Amino acid sequence: MFERFSAQARGVVVDAVAGSGPVTPMELLTALLTSDRGIATEVLTESGVTLDVIRHAGAGSNEGSSNNFDDDAEILKSIGIDLDAVRESLEQSFGEGVLDETPVPDGVDTSRKSRFGFPRSRFEKDSKKVLELSLREALAHKDNRIGAEHILLGILRVADGPTRQALETQVTMSVIRERLEAKMNRAA
Repeated sequence: MFERFSAQARGVVVDAVAGSGPVTPMELLTALLTSDRGIATEVLTESGVTLDVIRHAGAGSNEGSSNNFDDDAEILKSIGIDLDAVRESLEQSFGEGVLDETPVPDGVDTSRKSRFGFPRSRFEKDSKKVLELSLREALAHKDNRIGAEHILLGILRVADGPTRQALETQVTMSVIRERLEAKMNRAA
């Protein structure tokens, strides 16, 4: 059911997972800016949120990360992401076993690797919540697909600490949300 995500939203999740650390809301925010993700990237840029701002705000904080990969898979499944389908798609694009030999940073317990080659528990609790909220945002906006803009709306609802600091460099999160929803309404 990964097909419920737009290509831009899939790209956000794949790019966020591509790093070696846990997937945090900051990683999802970073993924929104590393490529053009449509109006989500446009609104972030207009609001002064850039990759430099994210780096300065302390990207990569992993406080509160969960430790259960099975929970990660379940939360993704609940919003329509089938990890087996993602793996198959990546293997078709980049070759069989592409995820099996992921480098693991020093100090990471490799005895708890998942079947996908990642250290267990890639998604922090707040990241899981962002993805859950992105589905709720899509439903609330009567959209059939989850887009990058819905992921940004989820981030805005969960953001605290360094993520909030990065988002509120020039304007408040409520202003970002207003700008995003105005552009979403114009696009509809």
